[in-house]
Amino acid sequence: MGTNELVQKILADGKVRAAAIAAERDRAVADNRARAAAEVAAIESDYTERSRRDGGAIIERARSQARLQRRNTVLAARWQVLDIAVRRAQDKFLADAGYADLMLRLVEKHARPDSVVRMSPADSRAFGARLGKTLGEPAPITGGMLIRTGREELNFSLAEALSALRDELARELSKILFPD
Repeated sequence: MGTNELVQKILADGKVRAAAIAAERDRAVADNRARAAAEVAAIESDYTERSRRDGGAIIERARSQARLQRRNTVLAARWQVLDIAVRRAQDKFLADAGYADLMLRLVEKHARPDSVVRMSPADSRAFGARLGKTLGEPAPITGGMLIRTGREELNFSLAEALSALRDELARELSKILFPD
């Protein structure tokens, strides 16, 4: 074999080797692209599912919050109606003709000779002198009385009694006022 043939053979072998390397490079690039595309698809799928799940959770939290706010608003409105009913009962009680006699009987039953009786300013003016006990400064109450004997104080204020009664009877009052 001559030099030309040897050079031609080396060139031919080089071209074959270059083609093999180029083909290997193309396969590696194609494999990398396929792997990258698969990773992108997996990431997109994962984030699509995560976004759907997170979006559903956000929507459910918003719905739950809206239901809670609606429930609280309805409950607040019901308590307002109950408070109005209690105020009306208080007004009727204070306007009742037997109210003064009831207060006098409470003093007779619970006050001792050294007791101090405190009533609302209106009650003090209306029948305070008829109590027969020491009348203290008017109390910031709407009706009823406070009887203090030494360190002991009996609270017969109308607001306290009606508040306790309202809390005790809230369920029954609610059933009567809101039959749903």
